Amino acid sequence: MRAARAFGPVTVTGGAFLLTLAPLLRFHVAPQIITAPANIHQVTRLHATNATYLDTTALTVRRGARITAVNTVRGDVRASDDRIAVWDSFTWIGDATTGAELELQSQRVAFDRRTARLYNIRGAAVDGDTGVRQTGIGPFWPIGVQKRTYHVFDAKTRTSRAMTFAGVERIHGVTVYRFVQRVEPTVLASAPTRVPVSLLGLDGLRAGFPGYDAGRGDIEVDRVYEGTLTVWVDPRTGTRIDQRQQSKTVLRTKDGVDRLVVGDLTFRLSEADRRDRAIRADRTARKIALIRTILPLAAAVLGTAVLAVYLAARSRRGGRPVAASAPTRETDLKEHA
Repeated sequence: MRAARAFGPVTVTGGAFLLTLAPLLRFHVAPQIITAPANIHQVTRLHATNATYLDTTALTVRRGARITAVNTVRGDVRASDDRIAVWDSFTWIGDATTGAELELQSQRVAFDRRTARLYNIRGAAVDGDTGVRQTGIGPFWPIGVQKRTYHVFDAKTRTSRAMTFAGVERIHGVTVYRFVQRVEPTVLASAPTRVPVSLLGLDGLRAGFPGYDAGRGDIEVDRVYEGTLTVWVDPRTGTRIDQRQQSKTVLRTKDGVDRLVVGDLTFRLSEADRRDRAIRADRTARKIALIRTILPLAAAVLGTAVLAVYLAARSRRGGRPVAASAPTRETDLKEHA
């Protein structure tokens, strides 16, 4: 009998707990768990075929080359916390045939683990330069990507530029959003570059030409870069399923004339990397759905069911007729006196 009486409060408490747990999971626990990882180690390989680049060792332009870009991202766990993640990115670009190194890039980013917003803290830098102001978002995209324009930091020009939504596609069974960022011709902020006038076909230059040193036979030029970056992002997880980067670099003399194309590359993720990223995105999306939707919904449904069963049982007990109690011996004697 005592167990039956205790069952009611326990049932009510359990049902109320489950109903309270549902919004707690959805609006408090889920945002705390669903964030960018601080401990990450990811290697990405992009390939370019029929590429053009300047071989600085031989001072000649190579054409029809196969170029590989290997990007490694590592999380700095010690520098990260519950709100900020710190990642270090290193990119090696080289000739896949000769092994010659074309370029080495590095970037350290500190960003909000939920919104992906970049911060200039904890040693954030581009090629070791901590004076570069990184704004917008970087290598990590926010979970729950929308069909709108994002401002994404471009490490090449060291500026944040608009990346616009350009359509919906499917890659290896994953629905992705395509975004495009265009960089107009921009003079790269680097040390002055001097090249032989013969490289530019300007052997007949006269003294006094801007940047020309007749004694050494070389000339000062600017590196002018332009490019288009296209990314295919899984909106559920922010994972970049695919990426294509088209870039062109020319040498421009100080008279404002573009003299020589020294870089014409179109990088693309390999098919294997696209497939692997699609698989990982699906796996992550299932975990997000479990924490954000399935568990809170299950708690709400179960809590409602428990309380409904309890109220129904109580209603049935309250509706039954109360049985007449047996007369006491004293009352019975009086009636028969």
